[in-house]
Amino acid sequence: RLADVPLTFHGPFVDCEAASAPDSEERRHFLDCWRRAFDVYQEFGARSIVLHTHHMQNIPEADKDTLRGYATEAIQAVANMAVERKINLTVENVGYPGRHNVLFDQEQWIALFDQLPDEVGALLDTGHALANGWDLFEVVRRLGTRLRGYHLHNSVYGKDLHRPMFEPGLAYTPEQMDALLGCISENSPDADLILEYVSGPHVNAEQLRSDLARMDRALAQTEKDTPPACPERKQDG
Repeated sequence: RLADVPLTFHGPFVDCEAASAPDSEERRHFLDCWRRAFDVYQEFGARSIVLHTHHMQNIPEADKDTLRGYATEAIQAVANMAVERKINLTVENVGYPGRHNVLFDQEQWIALFDQLPDEVGALLDTGHALANGWDLFEVVRRLGTRLRGYHLHNSVYGKDLHRPMFEPGLAYTPEQMDALLGCISENSPDADLILEYVSGPHVNAEQLRSDLARMDRALAQTEKDTPPACPERKQDG
C-alpha cells in the first residue's frame, strides 16, 4: 500500500515549460499543470514533489539571460503556490552540454534559492551536475540543509547517462562517491536519497542491494577523502 512507504513525486516537465514568456499561453499551461500536480500530491499524501528549472533543448546563447529570467519567475510562482498549499517543493538542476540546454550553471542554480521562499528546497541531481563538470562537494557544502533531496547516479562530462553510482570508469570513482555520501550525511542529513538509474540488464536486485549496502556504510561515516574540486572529465566512448 502506498500509505506504508515514503512517496515522492516527480512533477510535470514534458510539454510543460518553466522558461516560457509571462502572460503566454505556454506559461498559463505550465501553471495549470502544476496546480493539477499539487492536487494529485495531496490526494496521495506525498512527502515531496520536484520541479525542473526548465525542459527546452538547444538554447541559443544569446537567449539564455532572458529565458533564465522567465524560468525564475515561473519557479517563483509555483513556489508560492506550494507554500500556500503547504506542499514540500524541491527544484532540480537539469540540462547538459550534449543537448545544448544548460540554462542555470552551478553558481546560478545555487543563487536561485536566494530568490525562493525558505520552505522550498533544492534537489541535486548528481549525474546532471557531473555532466556539467560541477563540483558536487562545493554544492552540498554551500546549500547545506537547503538540499532536501538527491537523485543519485553517475555519468560522464557532457552526457546524461544515469548509470549506477558506484560503476567504475565514470566521472566520480566509487571512492569519490563514498566521500560524497559522507559529505551529504554531514551537510544535509534529512534529505531524501533517490537512486535514479536508467533501466537495463546492468540493474538488477543484487546490484541494487549491493549499492544500498554501500550507501549505508558511506552515510554512517563522516566525509573523509575529498576529491579534486572538479574531477577529470571522462568522455563517453
